[in-house]
Amino acid sequence: MFRIITQVSLCVLTLSGCNFFDERSDAEKLKVLLAQHEQQHQIPAQGLLVLHKDKELFKGIHSSELFKKEHSLTEDSLFPIHSISKLFASILVLQLAQEQKISLDKPASLYVRGLPRQWHNIPISAFLNHASGIPEYFDREVSKFVFAANKKETFEQLKAKPVRFAPGAKIRYTQTNYLVLAALLESVSGHSYEALVEQRIFNPLAMKNTLRLQHPQSHLNAVKTYHVSAGKLVESEFIQWPDYSAVHGGYYSSLDDIGRFLSAVANGKLIEQTQLQQYFKPYRLRDGNISYFASGWDYGRNWQFQEVGHDGGALSRVRILFKDNLDDAYIIVYFTNGNSDGVWSRELVDAVQASLSL
Repeated sequence: MFRIITQVSLCVLTLSGCNFFDERSDAEKLKVLLAQHEQQHQIPAQGLLVLHKDKELFKGIHSSELFKKEHSLTEDSLFPIHSISKLFASILVLQLAQEQKISLDKPASLYVRGLPRQWHNIPISAFLNHASGIPEYFDREVSKFVFAANKKETFEQLKAKPVRFAPGAKIRYTQTNYLVLAALLESVSGHSYEALVEQRIFNPLAMKNTLRLQHPQSHLNAVKTYHVSAGKLVESEFIQWPDYSAVHGGYYSSLDDIGRFLSAVANGKLIEQTQLQQYFKPYRLRDGNISYFASGWDYGRNWQFQEVGHDGGALSRVRILFKDNLDDAYIIVYFTNGNSDGVWSRELVDAVQASLSL
């Protein structure tokens, strides 16, 4: 009895799962886990990649029988990554800060013309960490979104709407924060946002399978998203986002491409590691409390590990795990394309992490 109690206590203390001396390899456990997730949550298609120091520990895909009837899935399939796209913008902003072309503590309005007057005192760091208090640029309550023609018109329309709280007082996640960052990047660099992503991230890292698809239905390798209801695949409603929304979504990518991006981040190829570790400290609010964002990345702690990443439409999630040093980072890329019960991506990735022999 004492031994059982001790084992359970150790599992609780580690918070990273306990396999009770499970002798299966991590790869075997993860393959089974994908099948379990498919059964439990009726996930049509899944892709999982786990890396450690650039070494591939696991890469696999899993399709439900329902999905296989109509679609094929490969390790090179392109999943919609939704808000994981924001991590590209975060890295670009941090690069400009590292190059001393901007200061994160200064108002974005010093670099961007045409922002509403009530936004003029909001620092870049508040936009980056969703602590600006600015309103959303579309109405989530309507069935059909209506968008302005460009960012300039969007900001003009938002001039009549109040800021909800003082910069840094709270966290309120809005896509508008990243429209401001896109305008900032374009103003400072002199290039369009999409061109800047290509020049500074996609091309140097040979991310040939990361694409902005405004008509994914016509791309043979793009994975559609679904809700599973009564044993049937119900295709999710497609939103025709405007061109300028690229900064917060609209990209499709493969497991390898996003793994390559996250590895480059952790290895210091995009931001110097010593500087990056400072950027990966959680944003501190006005009242002294820390938030759950660190330079735009989700931030958390799990016993000995720090975790940074982001989710994509609540369906997919990426995560970098590290202790004190990014040189020893683990990387998890988990893509899905729907479910029947609304399971959140964090729950799925936590289960992957608990299965690893860390």
